[in-house]
Amino acid sequence: MLSKIAFFETDDRPDIAADRARLLPALRGYLQSFGHDVTVTPAPGGTLGACYEADVSGERRFLKAHLPDASARASLAKEADILQQLYGSTIVLDRCEVPLEDGTTRLCLMMPLLVPVPAPIPPADAAAMAAAFAERLKDWRPDHLASFERYLASAEQALKTLSDRGLLERASAAEVRRLIVLLGDRLPHLPEALCHGDFGPRNIMLQGTTPRAIDWEDAFRGIAGYDYLYWLTFMENRPYLQTAAFGRTGLSHDVERAILVLVVLLKSYLAVLSGAHLTHAVSAQDRIAGILDLPR
Repeated sequence: MLSKIAFFETDDRPDIAADRARLLPALRGYLQSFGHDVTVTPAPGGTLGACYEADVSGERRFLKAHLPDASARASLAKEADILQQLYGSTIVLDRCEVPLEDGTTRLCLMMPLLVPVPAPIPPADAAAMAAAFAERLKDWRPDHLASFERYLASAEQALKTLSDRGLLERASAAEVRRLIVLLGDRLPHLPEALCHGDFGPRNIMLQGTTPRAIDWEDAFRGIAGYDYLYWLTFMENRPYLQTAAFGRTGLSHDVERAILVLVVLLKSYLAVLSGAHLTHAVSAQDRIAGILDLPR
């Protein structure tokens, strides 16, 4: 989520649609240079990525590149490394440098074309999946991962922005501030984990019948249990909040509530930065109040 927040916090942003269009012939030409019969078409989804579906000599593939800045490239490289750690060579089939007309290159990952999970997964399965990849990655220490302190710092700016714009009531803002402070105070004593950072329904895909967690660009060094709580905040998972918000992470209930508030606060801030909040059916105040009002 931090990469999206950082993107919308700056006024100097690339034209994503134009950049994706510029990448399309470069990808096609690169694959054809190996003698493949190739078709490449833009794929839906991906807020900041450049995603395409391809047919490469009869094999259906998913291609993922990045925007033209160093941080976007580093995020895609991080994703490739994590997918390799988790799934070996079954997801990242190739990792290549695609030349562009201006003399620059873009990192591109070639993956199998996975399919969406047909129905929402139960909370117990989501919690187990998040815990499993945290366990698998627990001894891996890559460089340049964002820390949880960065999330807390972004939460301060988010709270100020929503309060200043009148999008958060005073009493709610005060309780949110208390919970964010509590999270910062408890942080040194909480279990650490490499977190996915965007563990949502659209980032759980099927390879055959096996679920895979994809899109690891926002992976960071955080708190064990964060990913499951993040998963709960998606609209399609809101029915589970009343019954499955507490007791599945091993964290205390006040820390679980604080993480839920942090996530919804940052999502609301991102929606304000991007302008998406103007079309949301549920206001930031109502979403955050829903977390604050959860029964213990």
